[in-house]
Amino acid sequence: MKTPYTDRGYASFVAAVPANLVGKEGFLVELIPGTRTIQLYSATATIQPIGTLFERLEGDTVWNVRLLGKQGTSRMIASGAITTGHAVKPVNGGTVVQANTGDTAIGVFVGEKNAVANDVIEVLDNQIVAF
Repeated sequence: MKTPYTDRGYASFVAAVPANLVGKEGFLVELIPGTRTIQLYSATATIQPIGTLFERLEGDTVWNVRLLGKQGTSRMIASGAITTGHAVKPVNGGTVVQANTGDTAIGVFVGEKNAVANDVIEVLDNQIVAF
């Protein structure tokens, strides 16, 4: 059996509950263990986010996801105050907040001005690292 892979920054996944993802572009998602099905990031200790929702394919349950760790930046949603240049961490519900010492960060906020809750922000994502 061939193992599929992608060498692009985006991949397609089936939504567990498509209605839960409508209007959530830029929110972090995770795989449901043992499947290739996605849901909003739940902040479960053993499950990491895989990327941010990019777009739903027309009239479908399949979504394109911008994968974390690829070149470039990702659009994410802030759920609190974040200072430009600081690391961000994912939280339950698929948004990000400013990371503190000891947190696991997923990238750096590179906006032109500080962010507040519900702002759409630009994050230079990277491999998940301890901050």
